[in-house]
Amino acid sequence: MHGTVRVGLFVAALMSPAVAQPSVDPVPTASPGAAPAPVVPAQVEKGHKGQVQLSLRTAIGMRAIVPYEKGEYCGDLDNETSSGNAPVCSSRAPFSIDLELGYGITPKIDTILEMRLGLEGDFGATAATTDGPSMFHLSPGARFFFSDTKRTKLFSTAQIVLDFAGYKDAGGQGKGADFGLRNMNGLWIDVKRNYSVYAYVGETLTFARWLKFELEGGLGFSYRYP
Repeated sequence: MHGTVRVGLFVAALMSPAVAQPSVDPVPTASPGAAPAPVVPAQVEKGHKGQVQLSLRTAIGMRAIVPYEKGEYCGDLDNETSSGNAPVCSSRAPFSIDLELGYGITPKIDTILEMRLGLEGDFGATAATTDGPSMFHLSPGARFFFSDTKRTKLFSTAQIVLDFAGYKDAGGQGKGADFGLRNMNGLWIDVKRNYSVYAYVGETLTFARWLKFELEGGLGFSYRYP
């Protein structure tokens, strides 16, 4: 009788419905060979691209002038020549200031337009005249930056010189405009993104009116917007 009861209970257990187990979503695991998603760094604005620049600078310079015509006065006298004028003249360049307008076309390249304004007159047409012209030239070109650090960088320029100073010959006739090349090299310091100071050495060579070479060194200040 007990055996019959046990068999009945076993058969009832087999025929009863199974209890449903709650479903559990599997925990996703990364594939063994999958690379982690790259982290994109925040973009850091560098250089002066898109900024308009205004600059003011001054310098002290020396120059040498070699006239093409023998005996032409270029600022110095020489008693050993028949004309009494030196064949080569060397002196301090007249004091002037440079104003510059620029625009950053790339983080490392500015287009620039320099205007030089003389603050003192130069030599006259002859040694007897003292009403010489003041400097005035325009120099379009570009400035290139390199060796950047956080605030400092080196720079170099390539410019064309259009010299409109009103020199005259001994007869009172204008000697016309002069043309040439100009280069500046220096150290640029960004005090802030909009304010900079710089020191430079510049060389200018003109050759239409006469052969003239100038070497100068100076300081400048630059403001940029925005």
